[in-house]
Amino acid sequence: MLDGKMQHLEGKLTPAERTLWVYIQANLETLAFENGASLAAKSGVSPNTVSRFLRRLGYKGLKSLKDELRDEVRVQSLLNPALIERVEQPEDLVAHLNEEIEALRAFAELLGSQHWRDIVARVGDAERVFVCGFQTIRGLAEDFANRLALVRSGVEFLDLYSGVLGQWLDSHNQRCCVILIDIAPYADAGIAFANNCLKQNTDLVVFTDEYGIARHIDTPHIVTMKTKTGLILESTGGLTSALNVLLHCVASAHKDQLKERLGAYRARVESLKLYRS
Repeated sequence: MLDGKMQHLEGKLTPAERTLWVYIQANLETLAFENGASLAAKSGVSPNTVSRFLRRLGYKGLKSLKDELRDEVRVQSLLNPALIERVEQPEDLVAHLNEEIEALRAFAELLGSQHWRDIVARVGDAERVFVCGFQTIRGLAEDFANRLALVRSGVEFLDLYSGVLGQWLDSHNQRCCVILIDIAPYADAGIAFANNCLKQNTDLVVFTDEYGIARHIDTPHIVTMKTKTGLILESTGGLTSALNVLLHCVASAHKDQLKERLGAYRARVESLKLYRS
């Protein structure tokens, strides 16, 4: 979309605008971190040039350009016609799996850090924990909420689109932690929800992909997993593994209550004859 708008200005740019455009093209991935002043300074043009250039392209400001670029990332992740090319290439599933392994190795380096301990403490010490995820990632979020509820009390899956948020409303006087599991196609909903949680001084833990929601919310408790591994769709394998590790760590932090809790679960399941013996 940005390239399409530039075609209308082809041959009509001033030297300063051409310099700015070259810089933007070379730094699209980091544009989310810039403001008008920093973009002007790094590209070597004046702030007025930045403002004028954005107006000529039809943007109200740098924020609207960044929003559009984020939208393009979301659309490309699922509607990109190049997806079919991923299955037309010579198949090397081992290479794809190695990408998954590398993602897990990167995550493993986080374990034992103060960053990870803080995340485990937020989830383990909260009076109530709400887990949220949207659309295709909803299943992953709901499954994790069910698993986490087995090892500690006060855990619920939060469905923002059900129209009923009673449990969340009733928890306003409790220490709550929200775990948001979010990937690029649903980033707008995730960003709005995350910022609402932060305004309410709710502890927020985010598990996300590499596409950039972390740039738009101000919480230190974020785990970013690589999802682009060469498969036809971005993989949620890394996110699932990271959540399983979190589950284990929270269970370890609650091990004094865990034996009694699992015993009660076993007794209830056996009395209801839910599983074959």
